[in-house]
Amino acid sequence: MKTFTSLKFALVCFILLFSSVSFAYTDPESNWNSGKVELQNGEWLSGELNFNAELGLLEFNLDGVTTVLSAQKVASFYFFDYQANRMRNFVVESFKYNDSLVPTFFELLVDGRIRLLGREQIIRVPFQEEKQKRNVYYFQQPTGEIVKYKGRLKQIYKTLNDRHEDVAFFVNRVKWYNFDEKPVVELFRYCNSL
Repeated sequence: MKTFTSLKFALVCFILLFSSVSFAYTDPESNWNSGKVELQNGEWLSGELNFNAELGLLEFNLDGVTTVLSAQKVASFYFFDYQANRMRNFVVESFKYNDSLVPTFFELLVDGRIRLLGREQIIRVPFQEEKQKRNVYYFQQPTGEIVKYKGRLKQIYKTLNDRHEDVAFFVNRVKWYNFDEKPVVELFRYCNSL
């Protein structure tokens, strides 16, 4: 009898542990958030949004009807991301891809004279089903040109050339070279606030 009770207890613990682990590893792309979408024609829509960064598609749900919107139809959208606990703003910008300009979703990380944009890149881990996300940064010049950030400080100095002293001050103050992932967002916020 004692063994049977111990087995039942172990089975219940296993089921609870399995359900909590599976809940913790739910696919973040399947989360719907309340938000607003601005279409290319200037019309605003409010409803539930699900942005799939890997495919570059936005799903919009209103009253049980789901519509898939591509970057060609959307001007911008925003929603509150409960996982990240922050408001996320996305814009559609023309990005050069294979010698042609293609409308592309970018997250607007820092708005200012020189904008900092981001895109989530999905990385597949070899021999595992697990996917990892990584932010890739882009600078948008006042001319509208979008340049990918390659992780070099020289590129930031060139992009923020009129703020060279401010960039140097920030880099020295935060000991930039000690970080694996550079605080690019904070640097652009600092320079655009001056």
